[in-house]
Amino acid sequence: MKTLGTISGTTTGGRDGHGETSDGLIKADFKSKGGGPTPEHFFALGYSACFGSALAGVSRLKQMQLPPDFSVTVKVDLNVGDNHDYSLAAELQVKLPGIEKSVAEELVKAADQMCPYSKAIRGNVPVKLTVL
Repeated sequence: MKTLGTISGTTTGGRDGHGETSDGLIKADFKSKGGGPTPEHFFALGYSACFGSALAGVSRLKQMQLPPDFSVTVKVDLNVGDNHDYSLAAELQVKLPGIEKSVAEELVKAADQMCPYSKAIRGNVPVKLTVL
């Protein structure tokens, strides 16, 4: 296996703290009660971008062209159970304008197998895949 890149992030103060990446490109003041981003904001954006790249990769392998306005929206739920156990759930909403729905669904399923985020959370986080 070849490592393509490594980045680290450090947060002080948890969900109401400050975080930044080792290269200084992202700096954020987290707010658990609103007024600022939460870790789920970053997870949703990262997963969305990664899944979009996986879709592009799958389409290249299948020698298909994705529409330039394709999009991936990731909705992330932060849940708490009766015993104060926290968990995440996600829904990916994929728009592939101009591509037949059955073909789009096949692309999305294949991208789900390729995407590193999908692989990382498989079996731990419920994920719903929706083609719009």
